Amino acid sequence: MASLLATSQPVLAEALRVWQRGGSCGLATVVATHGSAPRGPGAMLLVHEDGSVVGSISGGCVEGALYESALEALSTGVARIENYGPDGDILAPGLTCGGSLSVLVERVNHVSFPHLSIIVDELTAGRTCALHTTSPETGSTHTVVGHDSDHTRLTPDGSIVRVFVPAPRMVIVGSTDFAAEMSLLGARMGYRVTVCDARPLFVTATRLPHAHDLVCEWPSDYVARERDGARLDGRCVIIVLTHDPKIDVPVLVEGLDETRWPTPPFYVGAMGSKTADSRRRGELRDAGLGADRLARLHSPIGLPIGSAGPAETAVSIAAELIRLRADSAAG
Repeated sequence: MASLLATSQPVLAEALRVWQRGGSCGLATVVATHGSAPRGPGAMLLVHEDGSVVGSISGGCVEGALYESALEALSTGVARIENYGPDGDILAPGLTCGGSLSVLVERVNHVSFPHLSIIVDELTAGRTCALHTTSPETGSTHTVVGHDSDHTRLTPDGSIVRVFVPAPRMVIVGSTDFAAEMSLLGARMGYRVTVCDARPLFVTATRLPHAHDLVCEWPSDYVARERDGARLDGRCVIIVLTHDPKIDVPVLVEGLDETRWPTPPFYVGAMGSKTADSRRRGELRDAGLGADRLARLHSPIGLPIGSAGPAETAVSIAAELIRLRADSAAG
């Protein structure tokens, strides 16, 4: 199965691997953006001692300059903040989109970044944490602190607060070929992917190599337990791919009944034809869900882009998630 941290935060995972073996690497982290920028605060690029690179900051606009800065920080141990923007110098690196960004460049090893393992432990446990870094250019001091924001930022006094947020959950119900494709795409999108199915024969790592968690349990019981244990929040996505009313209806009731959630899931969707969807909505009404709750059900699942087969269906679901996330961000 996939490594949760490696899939959702690959640069941080690579930094941890270097750190654990006692090595060093150069790390560049976006700490502020203004205007249009390809990546937001928190995006990272890592340079190994052999010169190889993991991650991306701008999609190519300033990577060359950052690469040299990261190598220098790796060699000297001196951190600094680099600023890139449309400054009018045709030879200077800048963003083609017209925005600007500030990037912290530093060396990461046991001495310079002693709190890295704590951050990773918190993320793996599903908890948000923040790292406060003072005086990055005159000798950084790191402190793990509480967080009052979900975003990495450069503060007015020149210190940096880096906020590390655990991956949102994606619960896929039904161990099918569609689930295998969706788990691959969900992991690529940064979700922590769980596939839940009550049939032990089908819930295997061989069938679902890209899922982070495989659960052999009645799906409605699993969703209820994870929700009641505060392990599912308002960012979570529930995708039902079973085509079986005795499974679909109970788990959809758990996902759609807002009275059972502190914050309702971001997305609840179910696969099926228009005929199957109509029948299922009738069964959900019979189970006590009113029109307002049924309006939150995305079914037939995915954007109607003419998809066919497991891979294309996964793409249509991913597209629907991206569109809804963009609409939510736009207010």
